[in-house]
Amino acid sequence: MGYCAQAIFEEIRLRGYQGSYPTVKRFVGPLRQEAEIEATIRFETPPGRQGQADWGQCWTIIDGKRVKVHLFVLTLGYSRRMYAVATVDEKMPAFLRSHEEGFAFLGGVPREIVYDNLKSVVLGRDFEGSRFEWNPIFWDFSRYYGFRPAPHRPYRPQTKGKVESGVKYVKRFLRGKEFTSLDDLNAQLTDWIVNVADQRVHGTTHRQPAEMFLEEKDLLLPVASHRAYVIEERSLRYVPKDCLVAFQANRYSVPYRLAGKRVEVLTDGEMIKIYHAGELVSCHARIEGSHRSSVQMSHYVGLIKAAKPAAAPADDVEIRDLAVYERLATGGVL
Repeated sequence: MGYCAQAIFEEIRLRGYQGSYPTVKRFVGPLRQEAEIEATIRFETPPGRQGQADWGQCWTIIDGKRVKVHLFVLTLGYSRRMYAVATVDEKMPAFLRSHEEGFAFLGGVPREIVYDNLKSVVLGRDFEGSRFEWNPIFWDFSRYYGFRPAPHRPYRPQTKGKVESGVKYVKRFLRGKEFTSLDDLNAQLTDWIVNVADQRVHGTTHRQPAEMFLEEKDLLLPVASHRAYVIEERSLRYVPKDCLVAFQANRYSVPYRLAGKRVEVLTDGEMIKIYHAGELVSCHARIEGSHRSSVQMSHYVGLIKAAKPAAAPADDVEIRDLAVYERLATGGVL
């Protein structure tokens, strides 16, 4: 609740308060002001440990036209060295591509990257903000490169203050300039980062980012062995009571506990991966043909009992005609 006057008013009214909202607002005002100027401890991270990433937007002139560009900025927490690129949107392909370009520019990946509450990163969170429903594509991307995504706490902007300062800094570079194309903008932006931003004496560290980066670069996670990440096709599905998720004219089993829940189906061409709340819960080889099912019997352990004493191994996969499972959908057994 914090010091939101409306929220406090609604809460105490439920407890019998008979006064007015303006009275509560006058009472809360000084408390809010005091909270805003409360001293905080600056949090510094060791070399290679953390990065912060965020989007910003600004208007600039490209090919004689006023254009809105989206600025992706990735800042290393220790050295303050950064990477920035302008894109036409903030959709997932641009988001992941900007990360990869940033990793290549910096020569490595920090072990943790802090984000704002972007839908590209987090689909939802609980009331306390301690449990997350990860965007499955981004979660898979973070596993691919080995870093841990860390959404910052709501109403705690200082947890990503380094990158917010970086976004403002990049916007100042763009102010008043004109470019022939988006590629021209990004070429000039990269040149400015290397020759100006990296060489300045940072206002907080009182050292040059390029100099501090020498202490950090060898502690980043390597990226040289990684091929470009392939964005997988993604579809949202609700799990029916037979626990067989339909995808492209075939069905794939998931653990029975997920019946009625929402899952994300991703494919990289060869494999079908099914996620729930950011967790990989089922993985199948893609079925050739149509109207067939790939069933892992372990997904039904605890729900049904095998008719024979010797059950199939838990990791066996059976591919059967869909009609076989109609009895299961109506409460029968396989």
